[in-house]
Amino acid sequence: WKKSDWKVSEGTAGDFTLTAGKWYGDAEADKGIQTGPDSRFFALYTELDKVFDNKDSDLVIQFSVKHEQSLDCGGGYIKVLPASSGDQMSSFGGNTPYSIMFGPDICGMATRKVHVIFTYKDTNYL
Repeated sequence: WKKSDWKVSEGTAGDFTLTAGKWYGDAEADKGIQTGPDSRFFALYTELDKVFDNKDSDLVIQFSVKHEQSLDCGGGYIKVLPASSGDQMSSFGGNTPYSIMFGPDICGMATRKVHVIFTYKDTNYL
């Protein structure tokens, strides 16, 4: 995994730590990526070794989010990008074109949902 340069020059990019966090069953086995500090932008990326095609087969993408702080507004999304976004990976961020995006979104008490967005022919479908 590589950290994106997105928001670094503005001073609003956060950092990542490998940790089990506050709550865990096994401190070593339960390690994951923790973001910090609060109120920052975060973006990690990795590229697949080869182009992925799931024609005639199911696609399952899964990840877990554990909010350890009282979160008033924020999200934790995973994005699957098309090969055409490959040249934008070093600055991967909010505007990088994607095929699939999903994850939790929290904003106040009114918005607590999981977004699932598919992009087809340059149009996002919620």
